[in-house]
Amino acid sequence: MMDGFPSERFSAGGRLGRNDGVIRSAFGLIRVLAQAGHPVGVTRLAAAAGLPKATAHRILEQLAREGVVKRREHEWELGTGPHGLSRATFQADLAGVAQLRMHAVTRATGATLFLYLQSPGHPLAAVTRSYGTRIGSAATASEQRHGGEHPASAVWRALEQGRLAAEYGEAHPEIDCIATPVALPTGGAVILTLAEPRGVNLEPFKRPLDRTIDLILSDWRRLER
Repeated sequence: MMDGFPSERFSAGGRLGRNDGVIRSAFGLIRVLAQAGHPVGVTRLAAAAGLPKATAHRILEQLAREGVVKRREHEWELGTGPHGLSRATFQADLAGVAQLRMHAVTRATGATLFLYLQSPGHPLAAVTRSYGTRIGSAATASEQRHGGEHPASAVWRALEQGRLAAEYGEAHPEIDCIATPVALPTGGAVILTLAEPRGVNLEPFKRPLDRTIDLILSDWRRLER
């Protein structure tokens, strides 16, 4: 149990299909290039990504045709579109590890949770969500999805203050919300929000919400190793 919430470990089960394996290998090569920050030879790339040299070379050639990577003499570097792809990859990885944690909180409390990503040069993005039963009658799914974009939302307050923040009926007249941010080393932040109908005491949710986002990011870091 986690401060009153059931704790569930994310576990990727089952065998990867062939296409999934190729995709995972491609993202592995992209991550190595992004971390290096300079052109890298295929031998070093393959070793760092844990791939046979011939496999790494074939995947790099495919990525080059899409403009994701490019060859400079006998070395490889990221191409013209790496930043958007890296962000999309990060969002997908983060959503995967966050979902079980967030669903566990929803099952234990009935609350609705959203996970947002704020990164330099990009609009605020909803990474994943876990809908509870209690605010469905107060707000449509669309209103819930876009609630964090409201300038009075707890999301923006948390980003401005750099800590957990709350708002009571300001982004939506029938919903109260708390949000907690964690700054990322690369810039920007990940923000976890919890919403309940007006009048529900949000105080008991504050420490568990901080704990949940810490666990989500811990799970994600383990996945990235």
